[in-house]
Amino acid sequence: MVVDAHHHFWDPAHRNYPWMGEALAPIRRAFGPQELRPLLEANGVGRTVLVQTVSSLDETREFLAAAAVTDFIAGVVGW
Repeated sequence: MVVDAHHHFWDPAHRNYPWMGEALAPIRRAFGPQELRPLLEANGVGRTVLVQTVSSLDETREFLAAAAVTDFIAGVVGW
């Protein structure tokens, strides 16, 4: 099984991401499980590790909740 050991989810409508400056404007949109799943399937990736995007306990809790209901998330690296 192939595991993607480092990926992120984000939603600029929900949280501020200081690192998401003008150069990253093309990705300044929500990116979550529904956007990642088809990419994983197309590339034969079975599981992933979701990594924090900001230093936030709230985000870590959200990511742990997402992992609980998303079959491909094998682990979370949080704050």
